[in-house]
Amino acid sequence: MEKQQIKIGVIAGTPVDTQMGVDFISQKGFQAIGESTASSPKEQNLLQFLGPKKLTQKVISIIKDYEKQKITRTMIYCNSLSAAIDIELIKKSVPRTKLVTPLDIYEKLAKQYSKITLWAANGQCLSAIEKIFYEENPGIEIMGISMLPVIESIENLEPSVSIIKKFDLKSMFVNSFRPAALVLGCTHLPYLKSVLKDECDFPIIDPAEEMLLYLISN
Repeated sequence: MEKQQIKIGVIAGTPVDTQMGVDFISQKGFQAIGESTASSPKEQNLLQFLGPKKLTQKVISIIKDYEKQKITRTMIYCNSLSAAIDIELIKKSVPRTKLVTPLDIYEKLAKQYSKITLWAANGQCLSAIEKIFYEENPGIEIMGISMLPVIESIENLEPSVSIIKKFDLKSMFVNSFRPAALVLGCTHLPYLKSVLKDECDFPIIDPAEEMLLYLISN
């Protein structure tokens, strides 16, 4: 099947995050449409902590709407959303859809590194990703960070250089721990990747690439 014949549904926490997912897929030559589950990072954060059942049903509803449009490949382009919802219930509710989340990618990554910095949007997401890494590689060293204010700055489309300077991110990632890799556990964070990679002498890992490869495979 040619690239332009493949259409992928994107679900993320906010309109900005969702558009980032749509843009990522479109830049790879595939069609994509997106739908968000909240209007802002704060609203999404509250839903994830206080309304996970409601959030799960909302995701199911979006995927069923995609299926009506004959879209049967969906990427949940949001780590914290993936950590909050009941993925197994969703898969049972929409069996015709091929579904992938960032959490599906971390099992493979865990076997590749012995020391990482893991950067997530909130503590719930950080905990869920850490659990996957430790289950797959009990000896791994992890410095976990959750910084919702950084996500809010990205939502406001502040310049990457300004965000990195404001939160002293270079010092946090490089000087305090020196990981073998920085894992971007939030799909807002690739917004900073092009600037961060000039400041870091270790790989910066975005799971979206592997997610897309899984969706487009037969």
